[in-house]
This record gives sequence, structure tokens and C-alpha cells, in this order.
Amino acid sequence: MMLTSQRAHGKRRKRIPKSLENQVLYKCGFRCCVCRTNESSVQIHHIDQDPSNNIEDNLVAVCSNCHDKAHTTHQLSRNLTPSRLFEFKINWENEIAERSSKSMLPENQGNLSNAMWTFVNHQRLPDLMSGYGLKFEPQLLHELIEDNLIDVQGNLKFEHDVNPTKAVYTIYDHYRWDNARRIHSLFLKAVDKLIMTVRPIELGAIWTKTQIKNLISPGSICFCFRGFMFQRGCSIEGVENRHAYARAKNIELRMLVNSFHIYGTSAYVGHFVGNSRVAALVMVKDIFREGNKLVISATPIALGSGFSIYDYSSPYPLKYGWAIGR
Repeated sequence: MMLTSQRAHGKRRKRIPKSLENQVLYKCGFRCCVCRTNESSVQIHHIDQDPSNNIEDNLVAVCSNCHDKAHTTHQLSRNLTPSRLFEFKINWENEIAERSSKSMLPENQGNLSNAMWTFVNHQRLPDLMSGYGLKFEPQLLHELIEDNLIDVQGNLKFEHDVNPTKAVYTIYDHYRWDNARRIHSLFLKAVDKLIMTVRPIELGAIWTKTQIKNLISPGSICFCFRGFMFQRGCSIEGVENRHAYARAKNIELRMLVNSFHIYGTSAYVGHFVGNSRVAALVMVKDIFREGNKLVISATPIALGSGFSIYDYSSPYPLKYGWAIGR
């Protein structure tokens, strides 16, 4: 057995920036990329064993046991060579990203008939789809275009007007019931496609001030499954803006939910009012301090109701999560 010493490289160790360390740990789900153990203490290893080479591709998260093996050469066993370590890193990070994204989809959260996106931002979603080079489901989009209900960019065309004196109404009241369902189906599929392409940052895995500042910024697409407080606002021509926020450890996620984009009566009167647990896909607008609080101001892209906490399948260890709080 021969132990490889870092000193043999003649390089002085450079401290890994905290922001880079957090990125590496988040991408691997806070687990060892080699044995994938749930060991709480994972370490950062330099793949080329140059302690001054602090670039992300050269850093891999490993448990203490695998870290020792990475610094050891055995003649009669497969060694953790740099190429093998890099392969472990890429494969595990891709698996974590895919599993995390899939956990955000309704069909992976429980009973599909009870769990769904019941708020979709019809104004913002088409822009995001275009920005990421994504297309709406072609067959359904074509049918809706043929019926003059939507344009090629995904912008809706109202089928009929709504009585302005109606006390409460949503965007779906501008369509026949069957057409409203078709439009909602188109946008549900678009939300799922966006999630699987963008791979949103899971706030439940990084809910500390330092990690938030390291990992997210304005424009980031994020997800959390969390109890929110919804405060109803004044109704103007049947539509209201509801202030929604979630708080923990002097951190607050804050967004404005326009009731015009809510699908279904039960969601309108029961899910997005008061204290309610929802799945939230959001785009970050700003991150700022407000006294002792760190505030994430966000635009909701989709909100889901009917999700079961017991079926939440995030690959991130729950002890790291803010996901299942109040």
C-alpha cells in the first residue's frame, strides 16, 4: 500500500470559497458521491489532489472513508483514480438533479387525482418557455391555435367576455368548461417540462442564509413544499392579489399571488387562503435584508395543492430541509 501525500505536489492548500463549497455539497445532495452514504459529515476532496486547484470540476464530496481511499493506492483493488472520482461525481450529481426535479411533479407526490398545479402564471410561463427554448405540447397547442384560443407563443385569447359585475372570476371563466380544461392541461404539461429542463433549486435543501446567498440570485427558478400564510387582498372586478409568505429562522419567502390564475373553486376558496401547505415553483426577483430578516422576493410560476407530505420524495436528507416546516 502506498499513501499519496498532497505535499508531493509542491502546492500550498488554498481555502475553498464557502460559496463554491456550498455548490458542490448541494449538487451531490450532501452525500458521498462514491458510496452515497447518508453519513452526516461529508468532506470536499480535490480530484487531482492539488489542494490549490479550487475549481468545481476538481471538487468532489466524499465521506471520510472514501476520502481516505482516494488518498490511498492499493495494488490488488480498484483505486479511486481521478477519472473514476470524476465519473462518480458527474453520475451522482445528475441523478440527484433528476430525482429532485421529478419529486416536484404532481404524479410523484401522491394521488394524481388529488394533487395538481392549481395556480399557473399564464402571463409569465410563456416567456419562460421561450427563454429556455422550450415548446408547449405540440398536438394540444395546435388544436387550441386552430380553435383560436391561444397563439403560437402560448398567449391566451379569450373565448368570451365575463360579466364585469361577477363577484369572483378567474381566467378560466373566459372559456367553456371543456376548453378551460384543455388550456389548463397544456399549461400543466408546460410546468412539468420547465421543471425537468431547468432543474429548480430546492429551497428545502439549502434553507440557511449563507447557502441562499451562495446558491440563488435574481432569475433563479426555485421550488419548495411548505406551509404558506396567504392574506387575501381587496377584490377589484372579481380579482384580488393575495400576499403569501413563509418564514423560518429569520428568513422569509414572499410572493404576490393573483387570483385570476387560480384553477378550480376549491383552490380559490380553500387552498390559497389562510395557512396552507402548498408546493411552490417560483422565480426569484430579489434577495435583500429587512432588519434581521433575509427576504426572498419571488414571482410564483405554479402553485400546487393536494400534495401529501408523506409522499414527498426529495433526494435531499430531511434534516437539511426547510421543506416540511410550518
